[in-house]
Amino acid sequence: MSVSIKVGKRSINITAQPLSQEAFAPFGDVISNPRPDIHPSAFAQHKLPSNASSANQGSAIRYGDVSRLGNHYAQAPSRTGEPKMSMFVCAARPLETLSDGFGRFTVKLLERHPFTTQTFTPLPSSASQYLVIVAPSLTPSAQDEGLPVPEGLGLPGRGLPDPSKLRAFVADKNQAVTYGAGTWHAPMVVLGKEGTAIDFVVFQHASGQGTEDWQRSTYTMAAEITTDVLNKLEDTSGIICKPGENPYAAFINACNNDRREIEALYTAHRTKRNVQQKDKFLSPDFKELFIDQTLLRLEKPEIQPGFKDERHCMALWSRPPSHIIRLATHIQRLLLETCPEMWLMSPWNMHMTTLEVAFSKTPTEIADLVASMRSSLPSIVNHTHNHRARLVKPMISYDLSAFALSFVPATGEPPLSPAPAAPDTAENIVQGDEYTYHHVRMDIFDKVQKAGVEVGSRYQVPSAHITLGRYITQAEHDTPEKRQAWVDRIDEINAWLEKEVWDEKDSDFIGEWMVGQERSIDARIGTIWYGGGRTLVVGEGF
Repeated sequence: MSVSIKVGKRSINITAQPLSQEAFAPFGDVISNPRPDIHPSAFAQHKLPSNASSANQGSAIRYGDVSRLGNHYAQAPSRTGEPKMSMFVCAARPLETLSDGFGRFTVKLLERHPFTTQTFTPLPSSASQYLVIVAPSLTPSAQDEGLPVPEGLGLPGRGLPDPSKLRAFVADKNQAVTYGAGTWHAPMVVLGKEGTAIDFVVFQHASGQGTEDWQRSTYTMAAEITTDVLNKLEDTSGIICKPGENPYAAFINACNNDRREIEALYTAHRTKRNVQQKDKFLSPDFKELFIDQTLLRLEKPEIQPGFKDERHCMALWSRPPSHIIRLATHIQRLLLETCPEMWLMSPWNMHMTTLEVAFSKTPTEIADLVASMRSSLPSIVNHTHNHRARLVKPMISYDLSAFALSFVPATGEPPLSPAPAAPDTAENIVQGDEYTYHHVRMDIFDKVQKAGVEVGSRYQVPSAHITLGRYITQAEHDTPEKRQAWVDRIDEINAWLEKEVWDEKDSDFIGEWMVGQERSIDARIGTIWYGGGRTLVVGEGF
């Protein structure tokens, strides 16, 4: 998740991270089960944190002092603050939809409670994630004289919020958070689909005396937070998936299991998006590209020395065969002729995300998922060995943050792929264009769910694509002429693909991809955002 903060003419870029006690410690406490893998009945068999004890006749584990609660109203003018417990039902906040499916949230104010801590505890609700946005204080100034501020709390300053040090964290439904007394924070920001919400039980102290209880920042602050918790690609298919439903099955059912309907929606999705993005590039109101701030810091470490990508993920990748990699790298070279400073995906890391199992997690959370799926992984990664779908008609899809080589499911086009490199010994093969790539995704989604893992995927739209690269500088697109040249180059390459590569047996390049040829599914974990991470297991190819 990248975070862009703009205050007046200043522009400060930071990177959000998963909420953890270590990272959040300067601002308060994070409350969560430190060992969710241990059942109370096994208390005596494990080494637990020092604050753990057996309780309720052995049927519970008690963790003491999980958060520091503070009542400092003895220093306030009123001299008294009563404990208060309330409930906040917080609706998912609307995000401005950006290119590539990212969303932007604008922080309009920061607030603090100078004499009390404030604990937000989520209850089971229709949304499951929220943003925690905090900032330390500046030293006092004439602007904030007269505000009651407690002494001796160890807070980083006693004045207005310092926007240059604002931090953002992603919390999930299993984490509660306590803001330390005097900590500047944004009102709760719930993430999720429209109409969803999180119910929070909130505990704090209050006197009912105005600024004793609540203070807001007294200057105009505009902070833009860009979050990747939305679908990575905007869905233009118009198909709505019910909560808990297999989204790929819902798509196939909406198409009446008709391969031509499925192919038509894949085609419409990428065609509509390209038209939309072309309009954005050529619009007189064009502002800027959406540069991935994490990637920028990884590529240019001098911006933030020591920076690391902390977003651990798990995904199931389809790896392209060698002839598709050859086509993709050729297109990369053609695009570089127009914009030579772009970041390109390396050939050995090219992939198509068939199913994203989890994203932006801690290493421990990913390890727990792997443990749950370990026995099921062989069946999952070998699915395409005998369930074979064809993708055809490659073209460049693009937006304001990235560009990719996209495909659509085959519907009777002539076969073009080279024969398998070794004798094919697979039995009970499911193939033919009635079984599409979307059927592959549907089946793998079911296999993961049956392994006891709740899929947290952002990739549920009718798109089959290999990321080719991303923009890491505004300079190559900072004039209308440069943007026109970029759009024209993409149009030229797409015209060449359609004329010289699609369905052409005698072409120098092959545009058909039999998913699973050479390598089947690659189960990948770690910091895999840009092709990194490591492989758990790869299925057998054909």
